[in-house]
Amino acid sequence: MNEIWQNLPWQRVTVYIERRLNNKAVTGHVMAFCQLLLLTAAADAHTHLVVHRQSLENAVSIETEMFGPVQVQLRHRRSSILLDERILDGPGVFTLSGLPSDSLSDLELQAVPGRPSASRLYDYRKPFSDLADWQISQSFHGSASHDEALNAYAVDFALLMGTPVRAARTGVVMEIIDDHPDQGSQQHSALDHANLVRILHADGSMAVYGHLLQDSVTVKPGQWLPAGTVIAQSGNSGYSYGPHLHFVVQINTGMQLQSIPFRMRAADGSILLEP
Repeated sequence: MNEIWQNLPWQRVTVYIERRLNNKAVTGHVMAFCQLLLLTAAADAHTHLVVHRQSLENAVSIETEMFGPVQVQLRHRRSSILLDERILDGPGVFTLSGLPSDSLSDLELQAVPGRPSASRLYDYRKPFSDLADWQISQSFHGSASHDEALNAYAVDFALLMGTPVRAARTGVVMEIIDDHPDQGSQQHSALDHANLVRILHADGSMAVYGHLLQDSVTVKPGQWLPAGTVIAQSGNSGYSYGPHLHFVVQINTGMQLQSIPFRMRAADGSILLEP
């Protein structure tokens, strides 16, 4: 089945820029293009150019609601000239000043969660109780939708609606999306409507738990979680053929998210899944 994070489209947003003209601050707006973080629609963009009135010359601001590191690049869209690249430790608003004045009318922001990291094989707990009724509906390199870098090492667990979902590894909650209804659909309009939790691990990798039940998330952004903590319930939100949990571990390989292999064990230590 296709997944919400299969493609990250370029979206258009309005940004406001303040510059100094004849020693007076003049605020205007332009159209910029922003690659949205975490597979969300424009209204839910988590890292974007924002209105931030200031006295600095040729300055813009980038706001991220992500609790954790986000790698960003700001470019002049038509020429593709790189104007700024940095790691933001969110959440917060960050000012970029001293930009070329002729670039302000056509800016492009790309943002990717996490710091650039290396792939390491790590053991994960099964992300639900041993008492749950479950089966793997699509595993690594599944032909339905796990055939590209972002999801090559994803696994889909068919679960009953409302099954408690648990953190498979200790980490910090980076992001939560919890407001989409459980109306699983194969329409492309549903691609941006899956609920999810993203958890950052100590080695820089991130686990994404997707298609969660609406309003079921029980953790908060920035919260540290030990492995086994209940974080939400399984659902059928977004682009989905039926109730299931989409689980994937990703790293930022340098302005690009990529799924990485992992090993999953049951409570008794037996291996359930490995590359």
